[in-house]
Amino acid sequence: MAITAKPGAFYYEKDGVQLGEVTYVENQAENSLVLNHTFVDPSLRGQNIARQLVDEVVNKARAEGKLVQPACRYAAVLFRRFRDEYQDVDTTIQSNQK
Repeated sequence: MAITAKPGAFYYEKDGVQLGEVTYVENQAENSLVLNHTFVDPSLRGQNIARQLVDEVVNKARAEGKLVQPACRYAAVLFRRFRDEYQDVDTTIQSNQK
């Protein structure tokens, strides 16, 4: 398994074939990364690859002192399900605490 970073995305590749991706855009006004798309090849679903890709965006946000807006459906569900793990970067939680 290899996860590679490119501007605005992280990719899961196996044997040189891209089998998963997560994309994001920067929202400078809110100092956040908008996680807007997650995809994993159907043959690999259920193996936590999508979560690993989302976690790459989360780790990037933490390293840069930014929040994450979980705009794609998968990320939104993941952030709700594992709220304690993502609450420090989740824009929906942080905006409610202000």
